[in-house]
Amino acid sequence: MTVFIDSHSRFHRPGADAAIECPHCAAIAHMTMSATPDFTALRIKRPSEVGLVLQCDACRAPVFFRYRVKAWREDRIELHPGGHEVERRPERFKLNYLPDTVAACFKDALGCYSAGLIQAFATMCRLTAQATFQDLGEGKKLRVFDQVAEIKEIGGIDEATFNIVRRVIFDSELEKGAMTPSIDRVQAAVLLETMKDMLHQVYIRGNKLRQALRMRQYFAEQEELSSEDSTQPISANSR
Repeated sequence: MTVFIDSHSRFHRPGADAAIECPHCAAIAHMTMSATPDFTALRIKRPSEVGLVLQCDACRAPVFFRYRVKAWREDRIELHPGGHEVERRPERFKLNYLPDTVAACFKDALGCYSAGLIQAFATMCRLTAQATFQDLGEGKKLRVFDQVAEIKEIGGIDEATFNIVRRVIFDSELEKGAMTPSIDRVQAAVLLETMKDMLHQVYIRGNKLRQALRMRQYFAEQEELSSEDSTQPISANSR
């Protein structure tokens, strides 16, 4: 896949019509090219990276991308295909359902991911997992492992990617001070969704279910009391 800027300062990228997630409105929308750098100026200054401006078709906000230069040609400037968003939509999660130690670690993990600090993100996910297991107790760790294995099956995660995710979350060698395995952006995206689903299953689902049951029971009891009151016979003294 060749990504390049031609001598007329036009940007060319296969699959340019594909929709991406807007960092401003979160819509999966097409991005219209808004501004590209001047070809002649680039050839003179020869920067290691070039910036482009797109416009989200959904909210009309500008979206900035940067590409690393791969090669300088007479008629074009070739770029590495993996463009990086300059802005990222902040990742969010309902941290109030989590224990303080778990919430603090995962908040930092989300911040690292939003900032594009992928290796730091993996490390904070590992610390989040450790805090979760300490909170739950070792006896429930196997149950969490089964939940993560189920995520693999439901999400159709390939074996190589899942092995990296599994190591970050469960590898006992990391508890002895070993380095968190290096991950790429695709693996980081899978790790993020796996962590979110894992924490949802462990903490949020049960809390929400208990809250809903308590609310249902309360209203059911009130309706039952009201029904009993309405069926009580009226005594002579109350006439």
